[in-house]
Amino acid sequence: MMLHTGELVAAKQRQLKGHSEFWTIWLENKEKLLSCCHRWLRNDGDKVEDVLALTCEKAFRAYSQSNYKIENEFAWLCRIAHNLCMDEHRAKAKHQDIVNHVSELPDHFFFADNQSTSLESDHWNTSLYNKLVKEISILPTDLRLVMQYKFLYEMEYAEIAARLQLSLENVRKRVQLARRQLISLKEEYRKYS
Repeated sequence: MMLHTGELVAAKQRQLKGHSEFWTIWLENKEKLLSCCHRWLRNDGDKVEDVLALTCEKAFRAYSQSNYKIENEFAWLCRIAHNLCMDEHRAKAKHQDIVNHVSELPDHFFFADNQSTSLESDHWNTSLYNKLVKEISILPTDLRLVMQYKFLYEMEYAEIAARLQLSLENVRKRVQLARRQLISLKEEYRKYS
C-alpha cells in the first residue's frame, strides 16, 4: 500500500508530535523515577544510571509504537523501571551464586568462557557457516533477506522489521516460511542422495 505525499507528511507530523509528547512525559517524571531507582537499587549510582537510561529507551519505543493513551504516565514509567531494577537484582544474584559455587570448591579448576577454540572447531564452524550461506542463497529474495539479517548478521526481529519496513509479525512469518523451505529442501536432497 503506497501513501500519497500528504499522507506521508501527516504520518510524520503525528510521529513528531508523539515524540515530543513522550519527552514531555519523561522530563516531568524523571526525578521521581530517579528517586525510586535509587531506593530499589540501594543507591548503586552506576546501576541507577543504567536502569534509568534503559527505562527511557524502552518507554520511548513502547510509546512510539502504541496507539493507546496512557492514563497514569508515572505509574507506567515506574513499572518499566521497577521491572528493570528487579532484572538487575536477579542478574546480581545469579552472578553471586556462580561466585559462591566456585568459592566453595577450591580444589576444582574452572575454565573461563573465553578460552581459545581448537583448529578443528574453527574449521567446523566455518564449514557450517558456509553451508548456511549457501542454503540461504537459494531462497526467494523476500525470505533470503530476512534469513540473512537474522542468522548471518544476528539482528533482532525489530531491527529487521525496521530495515525492511515490515511488521514484526511479517518478519517472524518469513523466518518461519524460510525455515520450512530449507527443511523441505534438505529432505528432498536426502531422497536423491
